[in-house]
Amino acid sequence: MAVDATHKPILFLLDREFEDGQLPGQRFFCRHSLLLEGALSSIDGLDAQLDVRRIGFSRPRREVIAEIGEQDQSLPKLVLPQGVVNEHASGEYQQRQYISGAEPILAALNGLLGIPVAHP
Repeated sequence: MAVDATHKPILFLLDREFEDGQLPGQRFFCRHSLLLEGALSSIDGLDAQLDVRRIGFSRPRREVIAEIGEQDQSLPKLVLPQGVVNEHASGEYQQRQYISGAEPILAALNGLLGIPVAHP
């Protein structure tokens, strides 16, 4: 898939550190988002091919809703450009597929952008 600035897949990640109002006094990270942060920092050029958006933990997650609707605000999420289809898609909103979860996102990025796969 050729990627340009107007048609990049959107990668939604949780902020690198966040608080959960239901568990006051603690700081957290999302292990699924952290796996993708590692891929972004270690695979040359990957971050330039994606529109990476880090989102706060609190809901509603308005930026996510704007792209894929209210039904699924869990993160991480990869939103594909309109017309791009992928076997790892977990849903579709307004003719755009999206992929949920770190492992399916990495598998999709392998097929879409040719990133390496994890060693078994």
